[in-house]
Parts: sequence; C-alpha cells; structure tokens
Amino acid sequence: MSAEQVSPPVSSTPLARSASGSTDMTARTPSTSGVAGITKIADSVVSRIAGLAAREVAGVHDLTAANISEAFRGLPGRVTGQDQADRGVAVQVGEVECIVDLNVVVDYEASIPQVADALRRNVSQRLNSMTGLETKAININIADLYFPNQAQPPQQSAVR
Repeated sequence: MSAEQVSPPVSSTPLARSASGSTDMTARTPSTSGVAGITKIADSVVSRIAGLAAREVAGVHDLTAANISEAFRGLPGRVTGQDQADRGVAVQVGEVECIVDLNVVVDYEASIPQVADALRRNVSQRLNSMTGLETKAININIADLYFPNQAQPPQQSAVR
C-alpha cells in the first residue's frame, strides 16, 4: 500500500428531485482532516440563508409570498409560530451555482436601486461563504412599500 493519499476530486452533483420538487446539492469536498466524505445541502437551507441575508439589508422591511400558493404553503408555519425565514424566496440550485428569486417589501424613502445592489451583494456573499455556491443571478421583485407612519385603520369595538 502506498503512503500517498488520494482524495476525491472537488465536485458537486445534484441529487434526485424530491416529492416536493426540490433538489439537494451534493458536494464532494476534501477535508483538512484527511477524511473524505459527501456533504449534502438541501434547497431549503439555501433558501433560508438567502432569506436571512436579505433581511439584513438596510431598506428591506420584509420578504413576502410571491403568489397565493406560497402564501397558503406558509400558513401552517404562521399558525404554529414556526420560523418563516424562507418566505418570499425561491431558489434553483445547480451543481456549483444557484439562482435566487426574492419578493421584497422595501421601506418607503429607501433608494430601490441601492437596496437591490445591497441585496445582491449580501445574499451572494452569504451563500458563497456558507455553502460554497456561486450565485449566477438574484432576481428581485419589489412587491410593496412599507410606510412606517401610515395610520392603522381604527379597530371597532365589538361591544357598544
């Protein structure tokens, strides 16, 4: 037996599509410990990272559901108090890159072009540092504006 160690090549391969329609990314990475292995990153993890990174950007009030089916899909989590970090985020994960779609509510008076640039920069950096994925594109839909001083409609009392 040779004293030379052979490590697996650095590559990524997608796994089969799950019943929910998502794919997982499998990354074969050399370890500094000399132990080889496979690391799997679920699409939902990539989506959560992107959502949390987007919410860190100044001028982003929140992310919102892109359509009615996404809104209903998140309903049980809102009822049970489950974290909604991936609400308003859709990802397509390939072997070594990903595409992210964000549905954003921006604070009124924030510069939308500056917020969009900051979103792309922060989400891309977070995804790369945490998963090793290169971000091919980040598509941003400004779905609404948030007005902090907007008067709430008066609530009527049930008892008169």
